[in-house]
Amino acid sequence: MTRVALVTGAAGFIGGHLVESLRADGIAVRALVRPGEDCAALSACGAEIRHGDLLDATSLEAALAGVGQVYHLAAISRHDARVPDARYRAVNVEGTRLLLEAARRAGARRFVFTGTIEAVGTSRDGHPLTEDSPQHPRNIYGRSKLEAERLVREAAADGTLETVVVRPPMTYGEREPILLGRLFRVIEKGVYPLIGPREVLTEFCYVGNQVAGLRLAAEHGRPGEVYFISDARSYSLEEIVHAIAAELGVRVWTPRLPIPLARAIGLGFEGLGKVLPFYPFLIPQTGRPPFSRKTVEWTAESRLYVDIGKARAELGYRPPHSLAAGIARTVAWYRDQGLLRPPHD
Repeated sequence: MTRVALVTGAAGFIGGHLVESLRADGIAVRALVRPGEDCAALSACGAEIRHGDLLDATSLEAALAGVGQVYHLAAISRHDARVPDARYRAVNVEGTRLLLEAARRAGARRFVFTGTIEAVGTSRDGHPLTEDSPQHPRNIYGRSKLEAERLVREAAADGTLETVVVRPPMTYGEREPILLGRLFRVIEKGVYPLIGPREVLTEFCYVGNQVAGLRLAAEHGRPGEVYFISDARSYSLEEIVHAIAAELGVRVWTPRLPIPLARAIGLGFEGLGKVLPFYPFLIPQTGRPPFSRKTVEWTAESRLYVDIGKARAELGYRPPHSLAAGIARTVAWYRDQGLLRPPHD
């Protein structure tokens, strides 16, 4: 009997790209989605659609019948102050525990868990984060994913289920909605203020690279291990902004704001977002303004950058897409959807 790959969170951003990649290689895919989610693209590429819920053990048992590999991407992702902490723990932690138990009972061989760089937090020693860095999650999202990550690693102990953790950083690409408003549309207007020192580095991973890493983790990851997957190197925000501007064909001014001024502007956006709860004052998907005091903290003070040496050595991971190529694909898709202006003649 042909074993099937189950993808939870298949209707999401990374999950949808993963399903398409697996199907392109002829792999049978079962997509676990919640009722009401848009499954048109999943059906179009030949995935089997199963409706279910991470907190419904019966639906998980049905979804896992005949499954050999599990890619677990479903979660409450990103930090959203509108979501109670208990809900994060229910879905991200308890849901993962139930899925692990169901996968073991179903006889699945491999279980790849998509964690997050937020489970670790920022670098505190001026060096890139590694899989062994101390863990200091900054919010309930990161804490809940770290708890789930520990469950996944512990599940590998008895050898009945080979579990692997992948930690993605900020990931962009076709069909990603948040960065469209926060980054691409702002740059398109020709001004993108920068905050803090030029040497601050971050990750900006193209979704095609993330999918390549997930698939390698499923094939070659050591049970119980964790891997950072990102682009070939880290970038400064200034480099990212100018690369996007080049693809958009616009000149972008990048004034560097003093941190006190940036915090004041962030406070202003927070206030406007409360009385004008729509873009550009509020991003609907997150319930947060596109610029805030938290934005200042993250961009000026964060050290969210990683060393992918372990993935290179153990998985044979070589990011297939460059920064320029990833941005070109992303901009082309946004334009096809009418979300960015067409290129100038």
